[in-house]
Order: sequence, then C-alpha cells, then structure tokens
Amino acid sequence: MSLEELSRATRIGLPFLEALERDDFGFFPQREFVRGFLKGYARHLGLDVEEVLGRYRTQSELASRKENFQQMPLLPETVGPGKETQETRPDFPAVSQPPLGRKRSYWKIILQIIIVFVALGLSWYIQEHLKNSEKGERTPSAETTSSGKEGKQ
Repeated sequence: MSLEELSRATRIGLPFLEALERDDFGFFPQREFVRGFLKGYARHLGLDVEEVLGRYRTQSELASRKENFQQMPLLPETVGPGKETQETRPDFPAVSQPPLGRKRSYWKIILQIIIVFVALGLSWYIQEHLKNSEKGERTPSAETTSSGKEGKQ
C-alpha cells in the first residue's frame, strides 16, 4: 500500500506518515499526536497496536536519554575549545579536589631527589661490598687453605 492510499484511508496527512516511516518523532508538534497516528496506522495495517506503542515508548525513552546525555569530563579542570567547565554545568556535582599549591609540588620534588640519592647510595654500597667480598674471598681463603695444608703435611 502506498503512503498516499494510507493517508486517504487513515486521514493522516502525508507529511506525518512520512515522518512516522522515518521514525522522525520530532517532526510532530506534540508528542500526543504520535501515539494517535501510530494507533491508526497500526490498526489499518493489521498490526498489534500495543506492540507498536510499546516499541514507540522504548524508542522515545532511548531518544530522550540520548538527548539529555552529557559526557562527564574525565579531567574536570581541563577545558578544551568549545568545552564547558563544571562551573557552567550545574547539573553535575563538583568534584572536590585539594588545591595544588607550590608547597605540595616542592615536597614531591624533594621526595624524588631523596629517593634517587638513596638508590645511588645503595647501589654504591652493594658494588663496594661485592668488590671487597671478591677480594676477601680470593686472598685470605687461598692463603689460609694453602698454608693450612702445608703446615699439616
């Protein structure tokens, strides 16, 4: 059945039928019209009216969620071109973060320097300890074992 025939039979204007076919529910001046048009459309084509209205409810709910959805910023302080900050978007709760000051960054730098010095000192200590243990094992153990064997023979 063509849309023109359907329009004459259901007395629904052709532009409205075309909008229903495209699932363009924003075309209708009021949402209440959509339900009435869908009922007439479904009845005339022999479709289950409740199933068609149920699908419409599901689709319109998903569409309204999509319209109302706003991506939360991953980094709340970052503002790019065309982006909004949290102050301009009151629908999202503000994330409380401690203020980043110079005092905090100085402590981080000092802590990193201390860690580097500790790591260098530990590395030097281990290297010297290994050198001394290698020298100590070769010289004293070789002398004591050879002198101990000669003294017993």
